[in-house]
Parts: sequence; structure tokens; C-alpha cells
Amino acid sequence: MGGFFISRTWRTRKIMLGLLLLEFALTVPVLTLFGIANPNLYRTKLWQEGGDLGYNSAPNTVLYAEANYRPVKTPLIWNQFITSWNLVISVLSMFIMLTKIPMFVMHVFYPIISLFVHALEIALYAYSAYGQSGKDTIDPRRPSTGLPWYIGKSCSVATSSQLKGYCLQAKSAFVLTCLMM
Repeated sequence: MGGFFISRTWRTRKIMLGLLLLEFALTVPVLTLFGIANPNLYRTKLWQEGGDLGYNSAPNTVLYAEANYRPVKTPLIWNQFITSWNLVISVLSMFIMLTKIPMFVMHVFYPIISLFVHALEIALYAYSAYGQSGKDTIDPRRPSTGLPWYIGKSCSVATSSQLKGYCLQAKSAFVLTCLMM
């Protein structure tokens, strides 16, 4: 009988085990940071701070637009959806991690399965990074087309120590999201 053209074994088992441990070491802080951030611990506060400092729109921009019957869509970066998305993918990543390790140990986590699982995780985290680094152009006086202020600038520009802490949490969540890709 001929050989199977898709490998069922890992050529570098020790490297794969090391990568699984690294992924576990990244998944735990990602889950922690996104769990802390949900539902809205600091998203609106950082939005308001950026508006006060002139880096982006302010939360009341949406309110004023709706009061004047102008259609406005809250930018993805300041939307509840991206905060919930981040929490959901971090929980999903932990679930996948907790199933991958036993499957790998029992020799049923084949490389082809790994390809699909990791492609899915890369796509989910890529959208998360896109949402966290999104644009805020709803206020024509203060458009923010680059990175958000709390990622692109030093957290020392925040006016209070609490906001500096939130800034550091959001910045570290973004870095960990990029590392998870």
C-alpha cells in the first residue's frame, strides 16, 4: 500500500511542543487583559481622553450627530463589538489551546489539522488587531487616521494615573494580539 501524501506525524516534535507552551504563555495574559477590559472598563475613558487632548473624536460627537439627525457610525475602535470580539476570541483561543495539547500528546493533532486551526486563529487575531488599531474619522476637526493615541503615543500624555494604567493595559493588549498572530 502506498504512503499517505499528507503527513500524520510531526517532524520536529520538540519544537512543536515548545510552540504550544509559548502559545499557552501568551493566551493566558490575552484572556486576562481582555476579560478585564470587558464590557467597557476603559474604552470610553480613553476615547474621551483622546478627544480632550485633540487626538481623536469625543464620545459626545456621536450624540451631537444623532441629535442633528446626521447618520454616524461609531468607529470600530470605540465600539462595544470589538471589545466583545476580543473577549470571545481569547476564550476561544484558550479552549482551542486546551484541546490542542491533549490532541498533540495523544498523536491525533495532525499537521493538516494544525494548518486549519492556526489559519483560523491568525484570521481572528488579525481582525482584532485591525479593530484595535482602527481609524476614527467621525469628527472632521480631529480625524485620527493612524494608530490610536494610546498605542502610538506615550501613556505619559494621559492626565491621570488611572488613565495611564488603562493606556498601558490597552497598549499591552494590542502587543499581545500582534504576538498571537
